[in-house]
Amino acid sequence: MNIRKILNDRFNYPFPNLISPFAATLQEVTDTQWIDGELKDLVPFSTREKYKQTKTGFMSARWWPKTRSFERMLPLGRFMLWSMYNDDMYEVATVAEVRNAQERSVAVLKGQITPEEAQIPLAYQLYAIREGFMEFIPAASVNRFANAINDYFDGLEMEVLYKQQKIFPTVGNLLNIRVRILMICAFIDTIEIQNEVTLPDHIYAHPVIKRLYELTTRIIGYFNDVQSLLKDEESGEVYFNVVKVLQHHYQITRDDAVAETIRLHDADLEAFLVLRAALPDFGKWNDAVLALIEDMGAFMKGWQSVSLLETARYGINGFPQAAELPKA
Repeated sequence: MNIRKILNDRFNYPFPNLISPFAATLQEVTDTQWIDGELKDLVPFSTREKYKQTKTGFMSARWWPKTRSFERMLPLGRFMLWSMYNDDMYEVATVAEVRNAQERSVAVLKGQITPEEAQIPLAYQLYAIREGFMEFIPAASVNRFANAINDYFDGLEMEVLYKQQKIFPTVGNLLNIRVRILMICAFIDTIEIQNEVTLPDHIYAHPVIKRLYELTTRIIGYFNDVQSLLKDEESGEVYFNVVKVLQHHYQITRDDAVAETIRLHDADLEAFLVLRAALPDFGKWNDAVLALIEDMGAFMKGWQSVSLLETARYGINGFPQAAELPKA
């Protein structure tokens, strides 16, 4: 199965393919100041090299391509790198470890405890993310972002339970939980830093906007699961890959499960486009809402582009093994 060809040919997004001019500079900061600097003692050299090849600086440049200043890109880049480290670290953790990380991570992001009090490996990164965000968006927006991270950990706890018991969730349960564990809703919240507009709470709470958040996450999730298929099969962590879930429950071939994943993806993408074309009237916020939704589309296209052009994370031996990572 040629995964790369499938990702290129079968996933089609009607959104512009953009990249920030800060991409290379942000990647250099990521590699030298963060991975080989602040995070040096967390993982061995070989693992640090894998994170460099993940190219989170380029991921950030494709997800927030219209960010006007490098200063605004820095906390976004930190968040992207943290999301990879954190996801790897807790992917094989216990429920108790996830709950501990959840409580302390969210408390740091909300400014309720210091990194020293948190006593988790990535506490200082979370503190730096919070401080960076607070330079550009109000505290209420940072708290909304922290609540989205809290939802991510809720989903991660459910994922851990299924994996520990080696049980495949139903397709419906998987899709509902994946909306949380992919962390995309938190990423969408950070678009505010790029666009330099803080929307009122009632817009974020609007059912159409909430549905677009959900669809964006699901759409990226389908792509991610095809992209991660070899990685998940190699590691044995197959219980939360939609291709493997479909294959298990429907007793179909892997090729047929990939085809069904693409069908689900295309149906959700069509639903996204239909909603985008018939938005409610948000008055003076119409342009800002449309910009937010266009940037959700940029996430979809940007993830495809970085997957095909830059990151080595989803290839064989391109990702850290559990033994290489610090204990949670």
